[in-house]
Amino acid sequence: MPPPGFIVPTIRRGRYLFLDEDRLADSCLVCAGWEECGPDFIIDRPSFDLHALELLATGSWQIRTGRSWLAADAGTILKYGPSQPGSIRAVGPGPHVKYFADFRAPMPGRLPGGGRWRGPRHRGLANAEPFIACYEQLVECADLPARHRARVADLLLAVLLARLEAEPPTSRGAAGRVPEAFVRCRRYLLDNYPRVQSIAEAARACHVSPEYFSRLFRHCARQTAAQFLARLRVNHAAKLLQRSDLTVKAAGESVGYEDPYHFSRVFKRVHGRSPKSFARRPAKFEG
Repeated sequence: MPPPGFIVPTIRRGRYLFLDEDRLADSCLVCAGWEECGPDFIIDRPSFDLHALELLATGSWQIRTGRSWLAADAGTILKYGPSQPGSIRAVGPGPHVKYFADFRAPMPGRLPGGGRWRGPRHRGLANAEPFIACYEQLVECADLPARHRARVADLLLAVLLARLEAEPPTSRGAAGRVPEAFVRCRRYLLDNYPRVQSIAEAARACHVSPEYFSRLFRHCARQTAAQFLARLRVNHAAKLLQRSDLTVKAAGESVGYEDPYHFSRVFKRVHGRSPKSFARRPAKFEG
């Protein structure tokens, strides 16, 4: 559970991972989350007990540098922590969505670079998609059995830090930004994938042409929009097959596949095995 006062009142919605107190002794990560912030959201921390990495995913923001507030686009990632101030505020129309990961100074060898991010305190990412995916997996650790949660979360934190260290520098011009249109289109698929019938339908809902919609995914996600949508669908279906008594046909229908044979082909293309094998040999965890 979050400590009192940790989640500020201007957070509209959130999904969180908070590690249990009895697991923190063996973990670097303390908590992570996804938050939709109100238009009056602001944090202004002269210092912070933990090391923090915040990714501004959608909306317009400002971050404080010295005495000045500077504009920060979607796709900006910043760090702050002990003796390092962190100040962020939402500006303009939303939605304002961000991710965070808070961790302690790690034990030597546990995280790349000792858990330090070398370079500027904030930077724009040419492609925020891999980082968003990593944050999403961190938040999903909340669904894992308690005995596995801290270990998997630390591994994902290590991936996040290593990916940051490998990220080539970008300019602060347009080439260093994730297009707002892509963030909006990706969010639409994430929120509506069981009901989306076609990419053309999704493009209309996002007020862009199907050609531009597809081009955004090829450029920003390094995959087609159809591949991204298929992966969302079959990943959710795989969870249903492992965690419930649904048939393959019912699992496929729940994520928009009316034809069970087509669902099986797509599933096998993504996972390398049939959905029937997931239903027959569900993953076993102890917790």
